[in-house]
Amino acid sequence: RPRTSRDLAACAAIAEFVHDADGYPSFLGESTFGEFVAPDDELGSWVATLDGKIVGQVVLRPRSAPGSVTLAALELEAPPEQLGFVARLLVAPSARRRGLARRLLAHVADEAHQRHLHAVLDVVVRDAAAIALYDACRWRRLGGHTMVLRSGATLDVAVYSEP
Repeated sequence: RPRTSRDLAACAAIAEFVHDADGYPSFLGESTFGEFVAPDDELGSWVATLDGKIVGQVVLRPRSAPGSVTLAALELEAPPEQLGFVARLLVAPSARRRGLARRLLAHVADEAHQRHLHAVLDVVVRDAAAIALYDACRWRRLGGHTMVLRSGATLDVAVYSEP
């Protein structure tokens, strides 16, 4: 279902649990988990529930890291404004292995299609579980790049498009 403002605290808590379990997000900068789950440029956001409790979320955004936007636009032969970036895909560790991440991923791709956007995403290469999910869902790896953070640290990033 669509995420509401009442869901933000639960989504932020999930982001913190996921960060502790998996190291995602890899960086927050000066943001809080609450700001992370609800970027100000989102096109839409949805939650997954289990027994009436929020256990996951996903966001559709018009942009991502500049290197990811450039790579996806080039590989898909589409202008950047026709890209919809899947972001903030989170499932609570206690609710995993139930197909929720797959359903959130499929739902956000459908939402991108309804907006006439190519669904794409980027992922830090060391996030092996996320990459395994995208590969299992037959998302197509377009390539990769290295992102340099403000701190000077670098992250290797893979960029995917929907199947």
